[in-house]
Amino acid sequence: MMRKGTAQKLNNQKLKQWFIDNQIVIIYFIFAFFIDVIGVFAVEKSPIISKPFILIGFLLFVSGIALQFKSNIKRFVFCIIFIVVQAFFDLAFVVVYDMTGQYFDYGMLKLRNDAFGMLESIPMNFIAFYSAFFFCVFYILYGIRIVKRRKKVEKTKARKFSYIAIMILGLVVMSSSLYRYNSKKVDKYQIMLKNTQMSMYSSYGIMGNLLNEFSKGLVFHRMDEMSVKQIEKFIYEEVSEPTDKFGISEDNNVIVLLSESFEWFTLLNSEEYPNGHNFTDEEIEYLFPNLSKFYNESVVATNFHSKEKTDISESISILGSYPTSAYINYDYPENVIPHTVPNILREKYGDDISINSFHNGFKTFYNRIESHKIFGFEKLTDMYDMYDMSDKFVESGKAKEPTMIDYMNNGQRNLDSQMINTAKDIMFPTDKKFYTYITTITMHGLYYERENLTDEREKLKKIYKLSEDATESEKAFMNYLTTAMDYDEALGMMMEDLEKKNLLDNTTIILFSDHNAYYQQLSNYVKDIYDYDTENYYTDLYNVPLMIYDKNLEHQIVDKFMCTADIVPTLLDLLGIRYYTNMYYGNSMFSEKESVMYSRAYAIFVGDGVVGQSLNSISFRDKTVTDEYMEYFNSEAKKLVEKIKYCDQLFYQDYFATEKNYNKFIQKMKEIN
Repeated sequence: MMRKGTAQKLNNQKLKQWFIDNQIVIIYFIFAFFIDVIGVFAVEKSPIISKPFILIGFLLFVSGIALQFKSNIKRFVFCIIFIVVQAFFDLAFVVVYDMTGQYFDYGMLKLRNDAFGMLESIPMNFIAFYSAFFFCVFYILYGIRIVKRRKKVEKTKARKFSYIAIMILGLVVMSSSLYRYNSKKVDKYQIMLKNTQMSMYSSYGIMGNLLNEFSKGLVFHRMDEMSVKQIEKFIYEEVSEPTDKFGISEDNNVIVLLSESFEWFTLLNSEEYPNGHNFTDEEIEYLFPNLSKFYNESVVATNFHSKEKTDISESISILGSYPTSAYINYDYPENVIPHTVPNILREKYGDDISINSFHNGFKTFYNRIESHKIFGFEKLTDMYDMYDMSDKFVESGKAKEPTMIDYMNNGQRNLDSQMINTAKDIMFPTDKKFYTYITTITMHGLYYERENLTDEREKLKKIYKLSEDATESEKAFMNYLTTAMDYDEALGMMMEDLEKKNLLDNTTIILFSDHNAYYQQLSNYVKDIYDYDTENYYTDLYNVPLMIYDKNLEHQIVDKFMCTADIVPTLLDLLGIRYYTNMYYGNSMFSEKESVMYSRAYAIFVGDGVVGQSLNSISFRDKTVTDEYMEYFNSEAKKLVEKIKYCDQLFYQDYFATEKNYNKFIQKMKEIN
């Protein structure tokens, strides 16, 4: 009979031999885990993954498959492929986060040809890059050494069983974790409010989040449908209250100008922009005469915020709401949406109004060619349409040279001044009332010297000169100013054309920015905010312009917290159209009520000096924010999430596609107006 000590020694030897024989897979598991941990650290500055079970289960599953091979060479090749692919994905998602501040979600796959194609400069994260490079290279060198020593591994029945057990264990851990995190039993709207996790990557890891998002998109994406009675009770529950500006712009023409990446530091000089310009008022008027005039004659929202991508900001400013876990342009391109501003105006004025949109890019981008139809636009005119218009101007003798030049296909951005000059007659018709939506592009990234902005750069150099040792950030800021100068020229052309056509006195113009100039981290540089752990306002990064020009409105400053969702309620209020408030996320600029913003793209709540992943996970609170405001913030966030829940249903069910539901909405709108 074998002694106990001898048996223990023998088992230890077997275990040791097992590790030696399978070290090429074991090292893969360890290195792959550390690549993910370091990637999380590069993004979150924390090496802790609070819910690592999806990641661990996945790595165990892959390791179990690798162990099925008898050949160490095959194991080695198999593991190299997986560790390199993982390193690539981890690095890619770290770069995307550094560039845009976004975590990966399943919906991004629909944006892959659009959003990712816009990353004009890749900010390399050296921590993530060098760690991934080190682990991959070290693993390859280590693996070659192991393979040279032993090309095959003996597989006994016991070992074969243990290898299968590892694979099954990994699959069970991964799938059970995915089910637990995404089961229908979990109320995602309560998670929005009560979630304590600070981020997706520090919760699941980068690879774990990727797998989690895929599982949500492919398996757990369905939601329980509410009944018609539930939806009707909620959406028709509350009617907007007229403000003192209600109907002041009734029957006006409307222009909504989405100003790509427009920032206040373009035409303002204050302590909030320590790395911006120090221009005098005279110099600002010299560079930006039209913006300066527009500012001085408009209602100006100095505390307006946007934290979205362009497609979402655009949709919210037309619709006033946005679903979660989906992208309108791709997931709901055929829905019926009667509560957009264009559709409401179409119902009110019929054929007596021209409703069109214009984009200084191409119409297939973000699938606008489909989404703008359901929003209610008659036609979307893009840069290719304007190139054709320009050619016809030359052919007919209306213009001596092309009014629109294709810079987009030469690695630059088109000029907004050329867009306005080319399309102004169809943008601002004189034969009927119009609602015109314009999305600009000149200020959209690429803050390098552009050939088509040479004149602007020479004009700027007269008062703003860079030193020979200027940093890349300083150069980017100067180049940004040249893009804004072209935008200023475009605005001037628009105002001049409206005045020439005698349209300016009865036209309401809403000019707003879709988001801050985050390209090349320009906004961070100018505002001297490089991370969220700062005494400066975190929310200052998202503070961008909103101005409303209307001859019936006197110049005034509105300093209450506002967001993109406030644009539609404000416009309806000015036009004298009452609406059902539960269908829209924001409030009129002229009401006393302040909104709380929820960012679809970044899954955060934003208030006046407050940012949180949920109400239980506040990542920033300015020292001036009172407990009283926090109570208000929490209360309004809960009301907003309730609206979001029903908005999701409207889109998910395509609620207004049925004739009964559609007609009821039209009738109810008539009743309150």
